[in-house]
Order: sequence, then structure tokens, then C-alpha cells
Amino acid sequence: MEQQQRYIIGKRDEEGFYPVMVDKIPAGTVHRRHGSWYATMPGYPAQRADDRHQAAARLVTLIDQNYRPTGPAPAPHPANPIDGLRGTRSFSHLVPQLRLSLANLVRAAEAMARLAELGWTPLEGYPGADQPWLMACDLCGWKGRRFWSHLRGRNGDGIPRPLGRHPGCKPVTEHAQALNDLAAQRTTTCPCPRFPYGKHPMDADACTSLLVLIQNALNSKADMAAAIYARKILEPCPAATRRATALRTAYERHVQALKAGKRQ
Repeated sequence: MEQQQRYIIGKRDEEGFYPVMVDKIPAGTVHRRHGSWYATMPGYPAQRADDRHQAAARLVTLIDQNYRPTGPAPAPHPANPIDGLRGTRSFSHLVPQLRLSLANLVRAAEAMARLAELGWTPLEGYPGADQPWLMACDLCGWKGRRFWSHLRGRNGDGIPRPLGRHPGCKPVTEHAQALNDLAAQRTTTCPCPRFPYGKHPMDADACTSLLVLIQNALNSKADMAAAIYARKILEPCPAATRRATALRTAYERHVQALKAGKRQ
């Protein structure tokens, strides 16, 4: 049977996703972003394609390789040591789904802090701005995928989209009060208990020291150590907004220091 005969592409939903059936069984979705198409099977990273039909064919290939939506992916290689941390209370869904680097960690911390301000809780690691991100609505408990590029606003305007958040959410007229209630829970100082690895950093100096530790671990191929240090960046904290601001300052300071060292 030809691949084109095995999949059926459904109607586009309000978020731009097209559901795909493979052999009459739901296999995932395809969507277009910035000129490229992506195939997404729930539970697995999105795969890029040139057009809609090529994206749907990627889902056929995954089915033929015995992948199934929300199921565990076959592992041809030993599991990444970082995976051992994912089952812990605070690290179950925080490690970015991107290469572990200072830039990605800082972006993840900034995105998570802003999501808290907007009333969203991430349910998996930061996937990048233009990949679907599983999260929960803090206003009503709905769970689904949203794009960070939509929630952070366009052209720097900071206005999240869509205005109605998602189908079935509270009326738009109630959003402001609900977000104000959530804002009352945020602080500018870290009230979290002191864990064995220390408190969450809240100023640029503390963040700079932490980023140096993470970078040294990455340089030494000690990804486990880097991930443990990263907990101080990614764990939920009522002062996440202040932490993210300090991390951005520290990261830019770190980058400038590296450039200055290369010039010498």
C-alpha cells in the first residue's frame, strides 16, 4: 500500500494543527510554521518536512517503526543520564527538549517565568519558540499544546494570543481578575526551602557563578552535574520573574567575558 493511501489529513483546528490518521488510527498532527511543515506524534519531538504530505508520511514511518502516540520511544542507545532525574518531584518536566546549553537554559527559565505570569504551567521541557509546548491552564485546568512564540507576543508587544486562551476557558472578562489572584502568590524573594544544592539564585552575581559551574560541567561532558546545577534555574519559585531577569543579566555578562578573553 502506498504511503499516500495510508494517511488521512483532517481539518485544521484553531491552533493550526491538522489531525492525521494512519491506517485509520490517530497518529498525531501536522502543522506549518514559518514556511516549513512539522509532524508531531504525541510524546515525541516534532519532525520537520518540506510540505504537508511529506510531514504526514513521517507519521506513517513512525508507525512502521513501532512508535505509538504517548508511548515510550524505542531506544537504540542507552538512555541519557539526565533522564534519571526526570522522575524526581521538581525535575519531572523541566529539562529543555533542546541541547543542554547556557543559552537554552536561560531561555527556558525566562519562558517559564513568563508562563507563570500568564497563568500557564509547563508540563514538559521548553521545546523552543516555534514548537508545540504541552502546558496546563492555571485558570481552569485545561491541558494542551501552545506555542511560546504566540504566548510571548509578536514584535515585542508582549500580548499573548489567542485572546480567549483556549476553547472552553473562562470568559475573557474574568481573565484579568484570575491573573491578579495568581499574581498575589508571586514574590521578589525566594521563599523556597534550602535544598541540598542551595537556594535559587536571585541576583546577577549568584546567577553568574551558577552559569560558570554549569558551563564547566558541560565542557567536561558531565551532563548529569550540569542538569543538577540547572535545577536552581528551572525549579518553580514564586520569585521566578526576578530570577529570570538576573539570569539574563548574568548570561550576557558571561558572554561578554568570553568575548573579552578571546580578544586577549
